[in-house]
Amino acid sequence: MGSRSSIVFLAPLLLAAAPPGVFEGQQDVGTVLHAGSAEYDPGARTYTVTGSGENMWSGADAFHFVWKRMSGDVSFSAGISILGEGGDPHRKAVLMIRQSLDPDSAYADVAVHGNGLTSLQVRAEKGDATHEIESNESAPRSVSIVKRGDIFRILVDGHVAGGSMRASITGTYYVGIGVCAHNKEELQKATFSNVEIGTPQLSAPKLYSTIETITVASTDRRVVYVTSGVATTPTWTADGKSIEFAEHGSRERIPIEGGMPFPSAEYIVSDPPGYPIVSPDGTQLAFVSSEFGDVVLRVLSLADNKVRVLARLPESRGMITPPSWSPDNRQLVFVSYQYIQ
Repeated sequence: MGSRSSIVFLAPLLLAAAPPGVFEGQQDVGTVLHAGSAEYDPGARTYTVTGSGENMWSGADAFHFVWKRMSGDVSFSAGISILGEGGDPHRKAVLMIRQSLDPDSAYADVAVHGNGLTSLQVRAEKGDATHEIESNESAPRSVSIVKRGDIFRILVDGHVAGGSMRASITGTYYVGIGVCAHNKEELQKATFSNVEIGTPQLSAPKLYSTIETITVASTDRRVVYVTSGVATTPTWTADGKSIEFAEHGSRERIPIEGGMPFPSAEYIVSDPPGYPIVSPDGTQLAFVSSEFGDVVLRVLSLADNKVRVLARLPESRGMITPPSWSPDNRQLVFVSYQYIQ
């Protein structure tokens, strides 16, 4: 019998890209069709990140991530510029705090979208759906995300951007910058400047009031107004275009898109505090309760008596007034209170 030759197949050597700047590593997270990359310019102190990926939402993510491992509390800030024209308006560049590199990991980030939308996005537990609080400010010059324990909040151009959310991110976790094209066929690019990662500085606690709207069907939240001090009794106007609220002893009005409030010419009588509020069409009942130190906003369907949690408000220190229904029954407006250091 003749000799049998053997063929040995060698697996290709996977070369990890050099860690840029202050970060330890980089990689694509989730399923992407086009490999991402990152470059660091030490002279300009800028990072340029290129990423593909279909989305960073729902129960799994796909994007390019540049990261370092950390533990404890953290404050993370940078300027973000999404480069180039075109592309999906929801392509995004993020400052992210993430438990693991799994695509369904718990995470919190501040995301700047291609259309300027800026939001706090959170997947509270591994495999959960993602939820967000949209800022009322668009295309900021700089953004920050702060982790204190399991509570996360964002700053936009150096000031508090609204409500906070909880996420189960403990022990050693990943902090980094990322880009998602929001289109699996494309690559998109963003620059990150003046990246600062450190420990949150303690200061005297300051009270902030945040007025938000929430869409009942999706639980999407949007900040209407943030103020240092006490704002109370937010109520929809009859045309559904504005919110009335009380601040500094006067009644103010602000468009639901946000902006500067102005004195109201009429006083809208709000519901008394502490009562569940029935929707205008009589099909739903909204109410708040306290749970493990948080205020929880819930809605009860009067057709089947099923209760849904719409939002958990960490450390909100209570609601002075109940939520108010929009005239079309689709949204609620509420106010929460936080002492922020």
